[in-house]
Amino acid sequence: MSLSDPRFITARASSAQFAPADALREALSAVGAELGEQGAVPADILRLRISAPEPQAFHLSRREMDLAWREVFGGLRRPVFYHHGAFAIEADAAVAAPRTPQPVWYGLTMPELARAYAPRLQVPDMQAVFRQWNADGAVARQSAGGLDLHYGRGRDEMFDFYPAARRDAPLWVFLHGGYWQACTKDQHGQFAEGLRAHGFSVAMLEYPLCPETPLREIVLTLRHALQVLHAQASALGFDPARIHLAGHSAGAHLAAAAAADPHGPEIASVLLLSGVFDLDPLFNLPMGRIIGLSDRAEARTLSPLFSPQPKARVGVALGALETDEFKRQSAEMASAWGADAPLHVENCHHFNLLEELRRPGPLLDLALRTASA
Repeated sequence: MSLSDPRFITARASSAQFAPADALREALSAVGAELGEQGAVPADILRLRISAPEPQAFHLSRREMDLAWREVFGGLRRPVFYHHGAFAIEADAAVAAPRTPQPVWYGLTMPELARAYAPRLQVPDMQAVFRQWNADGAVARQSAGGLDLHYGRGRDEMFDFYPAARRDAPLWVFLHGGYWQACTKDQHGQFAEGLRAHGFSVAMLEYPLCPETPLREIVLTLRHALQVLHAQASALGFDPARIHLAGHSAGAHLAAAAAADPHGPEIASVLLLSGVFDLDPLFNLPMGRIIGLSDRAEARTLSPLFSPQPKARVGVALGALETDEFKRQSAEMASAWGADAPLHVENCHHFNLLEELRRPGPLLDLALRTASA
């Protein structure tokens, strides 16, 4: 099917096979896959129609539906219309006509730049990854000492706390990824297992997401989160002088921004996993508008690559199978902040890299060395 004119792409999912949120994920994922086969991207969607026997059950104002949408299309927002239909769920997307690609960043066209910053293309079935994260995260949360503890008044200003066996342990704070637009702390508790086994208390932080909250405000929110954690050290039983940050993907950017923040509490170390530290390339993509970058000056201001090197020890790692752009970002960040060359973890892509935090190996060793007293 040609995209010379706007037209519809249709996908269906059966509630007999999936819970409602999973059915929405499957239908939207099928739309996304069809877009890719036609050389289009989610930003080409003009509008989307969701048909189901009970369309209100799939309304994006429901949190579980909003999270399902974000796992597929991030913070992209397009007009969505709801209709009564015979199928369990049917998603129709009207897509825009293609444009002749023009170079937008160092000779790369928009599609080429988008692919360079699309780690999901490395994974045949991202929904399987998310299903596993959801299942493993639910099991991990059963061992938490406190769930959904608030550090602010916002709905997403929360953290899960996993206490160490002894008081005054070091604290490892983890920030999840999702391109500042998707995912939750609930999916990531399992990735603290390795540090917990070595005596660390762990805080899994949630934070508000783009586009509702611009990236610059997320950075300020996390400053407040760390200040609250620092103030609650005695109540939670960890050593406030040994707060260590770690983040994955967008979370690595946020961890770096927090470590470089002169107004936040002192951070002992920061572990940066598969991060984006120079936002200039993203300014050229639709994502730049979604995360609230108003101009290139703001993109540079919010880029930790150009922040002064913090006092914290720094470790940098990523999967050996990641794109050249992600490898460039990590290499430049390590150089700018005086860290060792990034660890390239063999046989890992952007997402299964996190599994290496759960077991002995090079990545867990780097995490422990970086956070050592």
